[in-house]
Amino acid sequence: MKTIYISLFALFLISAILPSCDREENSFPPGIITASVDEITGTSARVGGKIIDNGGAEITDRGVYWSTSADPESSGTKLQSGSGEGTFYETLAGLTSGRKYYVKAYAVNTAGISYGEETFFTTQISMPEVTTSAVSELTSTTAKIGGNVISDGGFEITERGIYWGIEPNPRLKGSKVVAGSGSGEFSTTLTGLSRDYTYYVVAYATNIKGTSYGNEISFSTEPGLATVVTSAVFNITPSTATAGGNISANGGAEVTDRGIFWGRSANPVSTGMKLTLGTGSGSFAATIDTLKPAVTYYIRAYAENTAGISYGEEKSFKTPGKPPKLDKAYYSDLTPHDITFNLQVDTCILVTSLVVEYGTTSSYGSSSATVNIPVTKADTVITVDISGLSQLTYYHYRVRLENDLGIFISDDKEFRTVLTGITGTVYDYENNPYETIGIGYQEWMTGNLRAVRYNDGTKIPLVRPDSVWVKLTTAAYCWYENDSIGNCNTYGALYNWYAVHNGNLCPSGWRVPSNEDVTKLVNYVGGAGTAGKMLKEPGNNFWNSPNVDSTDFYGFSAYGGGKRSESGIDDFKKVEGNWWTSDEYSTLNASFFNILFNYSNLFQAYYNKKTGMSVRCVR
Repeated sequence: MKTIYISLFALFLISAILPSCDREENSFPPGIITASVDEITGTSARVGGKIIDNGGAEITDRGVYWSTSADPESSGTKLQSGSGEGTFYETLAGLTSGRKYYVKAYAVNTAGISYGEETFFTTQISMPEVTTSAVSELTSTTAKIGGNVISDGGFEITERGIYWGIEPNPRLKGSKVVAGSGSGEFSTTLTGLSRDYTYYVVAYATNIKGTSYGNEISFSTEPGLATVVTSAVFNITPSTATAGGNISANGGAEVTDRGIFWGRSANPVSTGMKLTLGTGSGSFAATIDTLKPAVTYYIRAYAENTAGISYGEEKSFKTPGKPPKLDKAYYSDLTPHDITFNLQVDTCILVTSLVVEYGTTSSYGSSSATVNIPVTKADTVITVDISGLSQLTYYHYRVRLENDLGIFISDDKEFRTVLTGITGTVYDYENNPYETIGIGYQEWMTGNLRAVRYNDGTKIPLVRPDSVWVKLTTAAYCWYENDSIGNCNTYGALYNWYAVHNGNLCPSGWRVPSNEDVTKLVNYVGGAGTAGKMLKEPGNNFWNSPNVDSTDFYGFSAYGGGKRSESGIDDFKKVEGNWWTSDEYSTLNASFFNILFNYSNLFQAYYNKKTGMSVRCVR
C-alpha cells in the first residue's frame, strides 16, 4: 500500500512539471550571425548582423558591440540597431585610420541575449590633409609662408613643407622648402625675393601613404627696379654689330628710358657712349655701324623707371680682325693631267683672295687663277681646278690666302699624278699584242696572258694529259679543255705557278703582280667589297648570269676564264676568274686573286701550285 502511494505521488509531480517544460521550449535566445564588415575607409566602416532565428519570441533589441580589443561585448561600445528580425547594418564613424577593430553582433528576446561570431577589420591609412596658410609679413623681398597639417591620415607625418616659385604649380617648376615633420601649423620665411614679382605657394605633407598638397595661393612683392638683361650681340662684322637687351619685368612702374651703353673699355656705363632705344618693356636692339676690325667692345643694357636705373650684365665681343687661315686642304678627281683642290677656308669674315701655287719643286713656279672669296662664314669650301699636268709626276703645292689684315701661307705638300685612263699596247716575245690601261699608279694588261714562251725566248712546256699535269712540279701551261682556238685570244692560257715563279713569264719590263700590287689595285678602286664589280667585264658573254653589278669602270676587263685543277680537271669557266700572284704561300701553295660571277667582291687567297690559272701582267 505504501508503494502505491509513492507511485501516485511521483506521477503527480511529473504531471506538475511537464506544463512548465513546454513553456520554456517555446521561448529561447535568438540565433544571430555577425555580418562581414564592408565599406571600410580610413575613418568609417559598415557593420551589422542577421537574425537567423528569433528563438520563439520577439527581438526587442539588436546591434553590435565594437572595440579596439577582442571581446568587444566586454570592453567595447554598444551600437544599437533597432529591433525585429532580418538583416541590419550601421556605420561606425570617427574611427582612426590604420587601426584594427573588433566587432560582434548581438540580439535580445525574452529568453536572453545571443552573440554572433567575433570578427575584425582594419581601417585604411589615408593621405594627410594639409592646407596652405595665408602669406603674412610681406615685404618687397621677403614673405612668411606655411601651412597646417589638419590630419595625419592615420600615420606619422614624416615630412612637411612648401613649394614655391614664380610660375603656377610650383611643385613642378619651383623650389622646395622642408619644414620638419608632424601635424599642426608650420611656417618659413622666404628671403631674396624680387620686387613686383608674383610668386606661387603650395603646402605639402607626407606620410607612409603618400604626399598631399594644400591649395595653391599666390602673392606679389612690392614694385622695384625694372628687370633687364643684355642680349647677345649678333650680326658681328668688322665694322658693325647688333646689340640690345630685353626688359622682362618693369618693376611695377612704366619704363621711361631704355637702351645700351657701349665702348672699347670695361664698364661702358662710366667710360662709353649711351644709345637710347625707346621706352617700355620687351626686347630692343640697334645696329652700331662705326666699329673697327679686330677690336674688343663692351656693352651693357639699361632700363629706367620711377624706382631708378637697372642694368643688365656687361658683355663683350670682338669684331673680326685676323688674317685668314686654311682649316683643311685635300684633293680629288686626280687624273694623269688634272687635279681638283678642295680648300676649307676661314676668311674671318673678310674678303679674301686665294691662290694655289704648284710645281715639280718646292720653288713652285706655277699658280692657279686667283679666287676672290666674298665675306662668308667660316669653313667655306673653295674648289680650284688645275690642268696641264704631266702623268705619274710628283708635284709640290701650297695655298696662299690674303685679306686686309694679313697673309696665310700653308705648309708645302705633295701629290703625284696617276696613270688612270692612260691606254697603251705591250707585246710578248712572239709579238702578241696586249692592250693596257692605267689604274692609279699601275699599268695593267686588259687581257689575260697567252704567251707560250718566256720573254727570253725559252718555250714553256704545253701539257695536255691530266695524268701528266697532276704530277708536275715544273713550269707548264695549257688551254682550257685543251682548246687553244676557242680560248687563246679570249681567255688566254692557264699556267701553273711554277711557270710564274720563273720570273720571265711577262713581257720585258712587266711582271706578274705581287700580293702588294693586287692590294694597291683593290684599294684604289674602292676596296675588296666592290673591286670585283669595278673590274669585271659587264654582261654575260664572259660571265654567267647574274654577273652582279659589274661595270668594268676602269677598263680592267676581267673575264671568267675558269681554271685547271691540280688533278687536271678544267672547270668554272664564266663562273670565276683566277689570277696567280708572284708570292709563294707555302711549299705546296701560292697566292692568287679571284673574282666570281655572283659577287661584287675581289678575293685574295692561296691555292695548290699545280693549278692552272690565268695571269695578268702589271708594271
